[in-house]
Formats: sequence, C-alpha cells, structure tokens
Amino acid sequence: MTVAQEVEALYDEVRGCQRCTLARTRTLAVPGEGPLDAEVMFIGEAPGVNEDRQGRPFVGQAGSFLEELLGEAGLTRPEVYICNVLKCRPPGNR
Repeated sequence: MTVAQEVEALYDEVRGCQRCTLARTRTLAVPGEGPLDAEVMFIGEAPGVNEDRQGRPFVGQAGSFLEELLGEAGLTRPEVYICNVLKCRPPGNR
C-alpha cells in the first residue's frame, strides 16, 4: 500500500468514526486535505458549522480569511496541507 493509499484509508476511518460522543452530534467528520508533502501546514482547533456541513477544513468565513492570508504569502490552497486537531464539530462550536 502506498502512503497516499494509507492516508486515504485513514481519512475513510475518520469519516466513519463513532468512537466518541462527538460522532453523535456532527454531520460530517472533517479529515485534512492538501498535498502530503506540503512545506506549509495549517492546523485549526475544530471544524465549525460550515466545515461540519461540507466535510472540508477551513471553508466559509474561515476559509475565505485563510485564502486571503495565503495569497498575501504568495501561496494557494492547493499548495498547503490544512486540518484540525479535532475531526468533528463540538456541540455549540466549543
């Protein structure tokens, strides 16, 4: 199995995870995204409401702000790896 296949298998496990109570209140788990060999990585705390709905990290207002910052740094979203410490949205966004 290649590294990319191993990571995709991990993402599938994250998407189907039911190991804690956050799984009961989330819509979608949010694995990371981006190139595995990226030189820059952004790590957020937890998915928000938009991320929970789309299953992608840093979308909505947070994503727009991140993309603005990336542009100022001469980077684009496809060049960086983006993830959250928690993969499921906590109730009440806490």
